[in-house]
Amino acid sequence: MKMKFPREVWAGSHIKNAPQMKRTIVKNNKEFIDWINAFNGKMNCYTTVYDFELFTPNAKVEDTVIVDRMFLDFDAHGKPLSLALEDTRKVVSKLNSDNVYHEIIFSGKGFHVMVYGEKVNDIRSIQRYFTELAKDCPTLDSTGIQTNRLRRIPNTVNLSSSGPYFCVPITQLDLKKGLMSILNKAKKGQEPLITYGNEYKSWPSVKPIEISDIEIESPKSPGDLPIIPCLYNSIMVENPGHFARVYLVQWYRDILSMGEREITVEKQEEIIQIIMKELETIASNDEVWMDWDKSVTEKHVRFAVNGGYHAPSCKGKLIPQGYCIGKCWRYSE
Repeated sequence: MKMKFPREVWAGSHIKNAPQMKRTIVKNNKEFIDWINAFNGKMNCYTTVYDFELFTPNAKVEDTVIVDRMFLDFDAHGKPLSLALEDTRKVVSKLNSDNVYHEIIFSGKGFHVMVYGEKVNDIRSIQRYFTELAKDCPTLDSTGIQTNRLRRIPNTVNLSSSGPYFCVPITQLDLKKGLMSILNKAKKGQEPLITYGNEYKSWPSVKPIEISDIEIESPKSPGDLPIIPCLYNSIMVENPGHFARVYLVQWYRDILSMGEREITVEKQEEIIQIIMKELETIASNDEVWMDWDKSVTEKHVRFAVNGGYHAPSCKGKLIPQGYCIGKCWRYSE
């Protein structure tokens, strides 16, 4: 598990709508281990998938992300776990044939594969490779690649699993042996992390988004209001980043106010209630927005709506900060 410090970590309750902690920063490996020892077995323990070059005292600087890896999350979502195992085997076979550096982990409820590659400036290069792998893998998390994504820390307890089981590194031999072997290993934890392959992945090239001829289709809305692909990708996860939430509210405000900055108090209140209903629908998904807090969310929604803040532009923030996954209908700048 290649990591750079400082980095963000998050201890999340497995109980939906329970009070949740904020992400915090650990400055070095000792602080990281101490933090794990303090929360493992009490909370679900996560850290960021990607490393970042710069941090403020309280958070990472999002546009300094180091884009050099791809995180794959296979989850059967209530269906037989064997389906996720089969998809993981398919992808690992492909990575082996390409001799690409990768690690395999059983999450306690599914499988994670971390693929290491060359550093790129455009995350769409990694998204393109992800799309190739996902074609025949229905259990591969469709939210895909995002710079703010969290991953469960290996050898910590997954309190959301039925065992509960540990999130443990596994081997290619474990994949061949099958689920019983993997589940037995996951009862104990403390497994060494093994890296397979000898080459860093050379990600596919992509055209600059200004001249890209590939358009991303709009996802099915999780509620009643339309949503653009980058925000859907960033919000439909366990712990959406702060700016993803802010940008989503601003996006909804723009839709409902027809882009007007100045609106009446009555219209503001109407928009706030519609947005809150939409966000509650999103958060009702058991595996999304685990730190949902209605009162805190409403406070931020009111601030954004009453302040007249518009959704960020593609070139201004969504592309530089790594939210963009490809040209969609909104891109026109």
